[in-house]
Formats: sequence, structure tokens, C-alpha cells
Amino acid sequence: MTMASRNTRILRLGRLHLAAGFGVLVIAAGLWPPAPHAQHSAIVYQVDPAWPRPLPAPRDGDGQTHQWITGDVAASCVDSRDHIIVVNRGFQRGGVAFTDGTQSMASPPVLEFDPAGNLVNSWGDATLGPTGAAAVLPNSVHGCFVDDEDNIWIGGNGDGIVQKWAHDGKRLLLQIGEKGVCDGVDPAPEAPAGKAWFGRPNRFYPTCAEPGLNQSRTRLNGVADVYVDSTPDPVTGERGSVYLADGYGNNRVVVFDQTGKYLRQWGSAGTGPGQFSVFGGGHPHCVNVSRDGLVYACDRENARIHVTDRVGSLKQTFAIDPPDQKSATWRATDVPVRHGSGER
Repeated sequence: MTMASRNTRILRLGRLHLAAGFGVLVIAAGLWPPAPHAQHSAIVYQVDPAWPRPLPAPRDGDGQTHQWITGDVAASCVDSRDHIIVVNRGFQRGGVAFTDGTQSMASPPVLEFDPAGNLVNSWGDATLGPTGAAAVLPNSVHGCFVDDEDNIWIGGNGDGIVQKWAHDGKRLLLQIGEKGVCDGVDPAPEAPAGKAWFGRPNRFYPTCAEPGLNQSRTRLNGVADVYVDSTPDPVTGERGSVYLADGYGNNRVVVFDQTGKYLRQWGSAGTGPGQFSVFGGGHPHCVNVSRDGLVYACDRENARIHVTDRVGSLKQTFAIDPPDQKSATWRATDVPVRHGSGER
């Protein structure tokens, strides 16, 4: 199975409680029911209340059981065996809500399920630094991708890094960016006198905030999504180019080679062609590459999808909501690309 075909089944989960008695509802944010005339061609998703199976409930030294729960689920991705990799924020400070109960405990950051929903592996260093930020993994994990060698890529929108891990989580193979040092200003600017301000401060790392500089070749700001292209790069001819939606603080799609060397970028803040919204974070919020070499990037607050070629030339922009008829904001959150016969 190729990377492209298996990633058609990537799941994007907003929040998931993996405890006994809870089913799982999977929603592709932004993919809402089409108009009535298009219903015949729509993909229909059904809830499997038995998936996944209940997570472990280990006992402590006093014999008390503590049910694993995930808290906020930040991303999921699919490996070559159709195993679902789920990345969660439960280990982070504030990652588990008080309503989850006092007897539960945060699961490891990365969980691997087989197709039947059985937990087959769990990993991830849950150590927190003195300020409460993740000490090893990306802070505020955000985005997950499995490449052709079954390595797992994890982004984070809180400290300016993307990491590539061996599938079993035992080895960190590559990190793009410097943890806690972002493509931003220090300190982040304050509100201009008499004007509203939509900046997003970062209490852990001052340079990792909104707005960013949107220009560094070695630093990121807040990564929302990751895609690794298995086809030859249109400029270098090498495989494995890494496309990042650097959309928290910055407003760009940025591309690196498989060693972490900067290749190119496109996008800026605004509402014009090829620009991403400056407000609210996560613009772009997703990045995906289709079989025909088109790059899809989510402009969430502007409720639209940008379609470019792999060097950033804008080919098309399409709105998620009809003009002046937005019934919800932030629908352009993710774009799954179907890779099949005759499909993009």
C-alpha cells in the first residue's frame, strides 16, 4: 500500500475520551453535508461504538485503578498496516478536563490501534518543563503524518518544531526548528493605541506567538499540519519533501527536504489571492498533496481552500461556505485527499 492511498483514511479528531463505555465519533471538520442534489455522491460516515476498545486501567501502589484517557486529541494518521496513530494532549498541563474525573490518568501522548481497535503500542515522553510546557515532544502537539518508511511525524503549534520519530517511538530521527525559539519577535507586540488586537501570546516561549515574521529558513512558528511527499520534488528531484502548514503565528506553507533543509515557501497574511487569514491562528491549518501534484491548504478563518502547484503557484481558490451565507466559522480545517482510480 502506498503512502498516498493509506493517507486517504487519515482521521482528524477534535476531542476523544477513550474510556470504558465511550464510543468514538469521527468528524472531518469542514466536510459538512453537501447540497441535496449532490447527496447521491457524498461519502457517508458511520459511528462504530465499539471502536476503539477500552484503554488500560493500571493499578497504583495502593491497588487503585486509574483509567487511561486521552484528553484533547490533536491529530491522527495511518501507517502501512492500517494502524491508526492517535496523538493527544492529555499529558500536558490543562490537557485533561476536570470533568474527566479524579481517578483517571492521562494516557501516553501517542497511541497506536490496529484496525479492530486494539491498543498495540503507546509511547511518548510526557515530561513537562518547569513552566509546564512539553519538554521533549512538540508543545501543544498538532498534526501527524506517517511517511513511506512508517516514520511518524508530529508537529506542534506551541514551540516551533516538527519531529520525525521511528515508528516505535524509541528514536527521534529528525527535528526541524529549534524548540522554543520561533520565527517571531521577542517580545510579541502589544495592541496599538486605540486599536483592537488579535495577537496570540505564548506564555511559554515569547517568540512563538502571533504575529510571526513569516520569513525564517531555519525556524518555524506554530505548525498545524505535516505532509511528506513520496514523489520527486519538482525543484530538487529528490523524494521526501516535507510540506508544513506553518499557520499559528506565521501564514505560510513552507517546504523542507528530507534532511530538514529549507527549500521554499508561499503565503502571507491577508484576504487576497494566495493569502491566509491573520486572525485567530491556524492559517494555514492543513496541507495535503494530491496525486496530480496539487497542494491543498486550509485558510480556516477565510473559509476557503487554496490550491497551488508544488512550487506555490496559485491555481484555484474555492470557498467552503456560499458568500454571505456562513453558518459556521472555521470549517476549512482539514482536507482529506482521496487517492484512487480517476480520483484526486
